[in-house]
Amino acid sequence: MSGTFNDETGGHGGDLVRAARQWKQDGGDLLDFSSNINPLGPPEGLLEHLCESLPDIVNYPSPQARELREKIALFLNVPEEELLVGNGANELIHLLLLWQRPRQVLIPAPSFSEYERAAVLSGAAVERYSLLPGELFDPVALGSMLKEGDLLVICNPNNPTGVLYRRRDLLPLVEAAKDLGVKIMIDESFIPLTGHPEESLRDLQSENLWVTLSLTKLWSLPGLRLGCLIGPAGEVQELTRWGDPWRVNILAQKAGLFCLKQKKYLEKTLALIEKERNFLTGRLLETGCFRVFEGAANYLLVQGTDPAFKVADFQDCLARQGVLIRRADNFYKLDQTYFRIAVRKRDENQRLIQEIENYVKKQYKNAKINQEAGGDQS
Repeated sequence: MSGTFNDETGGHGGDLVRAARQWKQDGGDLLDFSSNINPLGPPEGLLEHLCESLPDIVNYPSPQARELREKIALFLNVPEEELLVGNGANELIHLLLLWQRPRQVLIPAPSFSEYERAAVLSGAAVERYSLLPGELFDPVALGSMLKEGDLLVICNPNNPTGVLYRRRDLLPLVEAAKDLGVKIMIDESFIPLTGHPEESLRDLQSENLWVTLSLTKLWSLPGLRLGCLIGPAGEVQELTRWGDPWRVNILAQKAGLFCLKQKKYLEKTLALIEKERNFLTGRLLETGCFRVFEGAANYLLVQGTDPAFKVADFQDCLARQGVLIRRADNFYKLDQTYFRIAVRKRDENQRLIQEIENYVKKQYKNAKINQEAGGDQS
């Protein structure tokens, strides 16, 4: 890494093999706060269930994840004909843009980098609209940017800021976009982890609206990949008819079917995230060295307030102690003072805070030594 980002992933977190090589750590020894998945890990019993399912890999998976698709539709309370299951939400974002091929894609800034990667790959021009940390969402100003043939992207809650936008603010925007001939894609990958399903638009049957959802993050399955796309029934059926019928592998399908039965898992998840997000926020603010942006998801955007703070040095220091954070200075308009951390379990969060406090003490000590040395020279 060496202060740069990996072009293979666009700078995403969770690249433990690369991080281990950079900081000469065993990947299993790195405590990963750089990727945002369910802090509980996969539901209890899932690994054993997948081991029992391994002999099934000699068979083709169910086309279009038929059984899983039926169950997810019930779980999300959406019509099955409006649902497409895929190999993670990211794959479906790329698929949608490659299929729609919009003239221009309007993308929030800063936000998830895959929107721009997918837009460029589809041949679309890219225009950004500002959603900087601490800024209020202005649907009127955003609506004024829309032009026929565009595709508007909204990440809700936004990544990396964690801001959750209200349904009542988004509904007029969807209607205005429809009148202008503009498609909207709302990425709701983290809404299930906010505890606010009422802000989702997945139940809104609009001819110009698409909603993506990551099940990878919800059930802590980044290595298997699961996601879904919800949209107009006719267009979803066209994608179903002409798209890859075996997009979702057999183990991912079996994992999804297992996870859907775990009713208490999500309740425990939401309680843990809220408690630990508050814990991390409080402890970071106590150091007096960081600004923490209020978010609704299982991650926090943080800014170092010391003028000398450099996130590359901060990341390097923590990684050498076995703790990996997500630098945020490759997000559009975020500089080298920003980073993002996942919300994890209490013992893991305490470890992170301890290493951050050690870093702060070391920096304070070095600054004091430099100040005294400067005083002696005068």
